[in-house]
Amino acid sequence: MPQKLVCGTFVALIAAAIVSSAPAPEPERLPSGITPLHYDLALIPDAANLSFRGRVRITIEVKAPTPAVVLNADELTLDKATLDSNPTAAAIALDAKLQRATFTFAHPVAPGRHTLTIDYHAVIGFAPAGFFAMDYDSPAGKRRTIVTNFEPSSERRFMPSWDEPALKATFSITVDVPADRMAVANMPIASTENLPDGQRRVRFATTPKMSTYLVFLGIGDFERIAAKVDGIDVGVVLNRGDAEKGRYALGEAVRLLHYYNEYFGVHYPLPKLDLVAAPGSTGSSMENWGAILYSQDHVLFDPKSSTEAERQNVFSVVAHEMAHQWFGDLVTMAWWDNLWLNEAFASWMQTKADSDLHPEWKTRLQALSAAEAGKRADAKPSTHPIVRPVLTVSEAEQSFDDITYDKGSAVIAMLETYVGPAAFRDGVRRYMHAHAYGNTVDADLWREVQTAAGKPVLDVEADFTRQAGLPLLKVEAEPAKDGEMKLSVTEGRFAEDPLTLASAPVQTWRIPIAVSASEALTTQLLSGSGPTTLTVQSKGPVIVNAGQSSFVRTLYPRAMIEALGAQIASVKPVDQLGLLYDTWAFGQSGYAPVTSYLDLARTIPLDADPLVWRQIVSTLVAMDRLYQDRPGKAAFEAYARDRLHPLANRLGWDVQANEEPNAAILRQAVLVALSRFGDQPVIAEARRRFDMGLRNPQEVSPAVRRTALLIVARHADAETLDRLLASLRNSKDPLEKQNTLEALAFTADPSGTQRVLEFAVGPDAPAGAAVLVLMAAGSEHSDLTWNFALQHVDQPGFPMDPVTRQLVLPLILRGSVDPKRAADLQTYASQHFPANARESVESAISSIKLNVKFRAERIPEIDAWLAKQPAR
Repeated sequence: MPQKLVCGTFVALIAAAIVSSAPAPEPERLPSGITPLHYDLALIPDAANLSFRGRVRITIEVKAPTPAVVLNADELTLDKATLDSNPTAAAIALDAKLQRATFTFAHPVAPGRHTLTIDYHAVIGFAPAGFFAMDYDSPAGKRRTIVTNFEPSSERRFMPSWDEPALKATFSITVDVPADRMAVANMPIASTENLPDGQRRVRFATTPKMSTYLVFLGIGDFERIAAKVDGIDVGVVLNRGDAEKGRYALGEAVRLLHYYNEYFGVHYPLPKLDLVAAPGSTGSSMENWGAILYSQDHVLFDPKSSTEAERQNVFSVVAHEMAHQWFGDLVTMAWWDNLWLNEAFASWMQTKADSDLHPEWKTRLQALSAAEAGKRADAKPSTHPIVRPVLTVSEAEQSFDDITYDKGSAVIAMLETYVGPAAFRDGVRRYMHAHAYGNTVDADLWREVQTAAGKPVLDVEADFTRQAGLPLLKVEAEPAKDGEMKLSVTEGRFAEDPLTLASAPVQTWRIPIAVSASEALTTQLLSGSGPTTLTVQSKGPVIVNAGQSSFVRTLYPRAMIEALGAQIASVKPVDQLGLLYDTWAFGQSGYAPVTSYLDLARTIPLDADPLVWRQIVSTLVAMDRLYQDRPGKAAFEAYARDRLHPLANRLGWDVQANEEPNAAILRQAVLVALSRFGDQPVIAEARRRFDMGLRNPQEVSPAVRRTALLIVARHADAETLDRLLASLRNSKDPLEKQNTLEALAFTADPSGTQRVLEFAVGPDAPAGAAVLVLMAAGSEHSDLTWNFALQHVDQPGFPMDPVTRQLVLPLILRGSVDPKRAADLQTYASQHFPANARESVESAISSIKLNVKFRAERIPEIDAWLAKQPAR
């Protein structure tokens, strides 16, 4: 899951590491010399008592005589171990820190093939890692589902194993389950056997060679809907009675499987693919080969209550995890330092699939928001190279972050644009054929793409993946002459706090860049060796990094920004978005006046693309959060209402004929923002429509019901909150409960937030809700939420594992405007987090410092700008 070095001179340290001749430290890997070939697991879970027993027979190949067998085991009680027909192991030693077990036998283990048999038992937890339980209410009563979730290193809590991605093997799983429950694993069921006491023994077919972290087992009160495509049985496994909520995902999964078969040139190799819906939130979804586990909101779509945003989100997450069936599952990174081979490629691939199968969603335009998340992470002192040494499990867990996912996918998109889609796909196909069922490093992929394209792909890729930092293109322009303009483009580096670069070494990148002017497009590979001079036509808008395909920020002189604002209607939506994102970032960090963003946003016409307007709405909300108790807050909110009213009037409350899908998402964003800014007519209309929906749901569309819920929840008084919490307790639908609780997490009243937080950690909350609510509530009431979290995270049974805690607690405080909270977070982390697991802490501290600086320096700029605006 999605996270950095505790030092402002991080850039210098990385640069030194690149050129240093000192040997790099070795990762904490298992001793070499023993290779697992096959695991045969027999498991007996006791879901009611949250425990399980197992016996695993592991076929191993020993290369040289060894006095002991060492493998991974964590939080397991190892009862007995035998090797072949020899007596029980003379000693079993456990190392909790390294998460290893060492088996010593009476005599050294000889070279050759052996069978290691281990009997063990363990507990089933509630935190979504390892083997865990999720409880939920159903029309038939209380139910419990138990499932596995292993990436990166929790499979060792389920079964003793060689739990490293390169140590692939085949797996056979047999499990005893209640006869009225369904068991799901990576492969289809091979046989079943009825047992006494209402149990059933289910044996699954043997898997292909695969990594341990991709093994899956799930047991619950499930039903399965299915369809066939290209000879593959595709299914959605979900709570009994929820079949209709899975049909959308099933239909799209069928389309996606065929699409990926064609794109990769290697057909999906397993006989079936299941999309398994968890009965709650697991925090993220997981690409287990042949049995993907989805957080319920990532796969369920209820035609009666789900929104357009949820429709698109389900498709995107399904597309992401299915792309992993090739990138990650069929071909797997050799070690966690190349995690981006999995995650960045799947993120990029989901955008490509979205764009090709649903062009009406304009997903490539939407992808700019993900690229922006990568840029923001890369501008912090806590950034790191995409590819970096990963020595321990804690460091591997920190790698699931915005650099790996969002910067990584943006770099891949840049490389595809650079070489062209056809050459890129040819390289990917060559890579898949060459490395199926094996393990790779990223150069294996880019070597194939470079061969297909005949361009220096490896050089460009290395510049963006082996060094940290976000390139900054500084543009200077000579006055136009004879219809032409000369541009000078110089490379630098953008930082959230420019002072952190004062003593940093100079960095350069080879950057494929496009410049558009008057419909003409020129492309060039910048070398970073000095200013690059370009001559362009000056009759229309001049855009550097046209199409926003390169992972850079572009800083224009003020005159060019003003000229672009005057011609903004002629600028393509993708470049309008790029200008807005960059101008806002420059304003936050002091590269340019923050009011330049407000000036530019004011030029955007009402009929601009909905995705452009969503950026403006979200930025106004971000500014409002930073105002908090500042004296100018009322004036700013009045301005924001005035700015958004024409857009709200244009969109209305209800779907309009022939409107594009993204207009529905924008409508909700605008109305919720207006309610935040104190628009009383919008709040009153939301309450009216919410009550109407309670009386007769058919009279109010799902989109309007959700918008009304968000507004009513935000402005809920004690009586309204009582009603909403009562409906949560009475609901038998886990998805409905999650949606309602997430809306309540944004309640404006602190006393209401306290009640919502208490509900989220109580017995009536949907599974996994605590983490979601803590993060959402933290964005509105960081101090209150922080104090609440500290009171609960150490309580027995609190459903948050240590890794999730290391990510969630910093996220709670990243929106804080109190400088003392940076010290509080640093102190807490020093006492509770491993030293190599604090990147998320440093990222949050950087955000807090930026917030404090913004309030001190930028808000007075905005106040002065607002005072000069004409009265309306």
